[in-house]
Amino acid sequence: MDLSISSSARSYLLKKQSFYQYKNRMPRLVMVAKTCRGAEFRIVFEAPAESDLLHRDGELGLYIPQDLIRDFGGFSVDTELFFFALRLLIQPKVQVYKCDCKHKCNNEER
Repeated sequence: MDLSISSSARSYLLKKQSFYQYKNRMPRLVMVAKTCRGAEFRIVFEAPAESDLLHRDGELGLYIPQDLIRDFGGFSVDTELFFFALRLLIQPKVQVYKCDCKHKCNNEER
């Protein structure tokens, strides 16, 4: 699995994982939208699906749906400062610029 996690993102996720693990919620990468600017991803803390792949990085376990790995070729996870708050920046290795709306930017919708 092609996944790179920066040290700052790893530290950020480990803190959140330690909080949520007692509620049986683990970090899981999900796609939240397909937009004209590309697909958008988040890491949520929920129960993993049976078909998810587990990426282990020391104590950190990150679940990723198999179809996301297949469709986007892997991911890089880093952090960025956004209005004085740290947040995750998730970039796919292969981006898809096809939205799921019915606007003219979506070439497959007629």
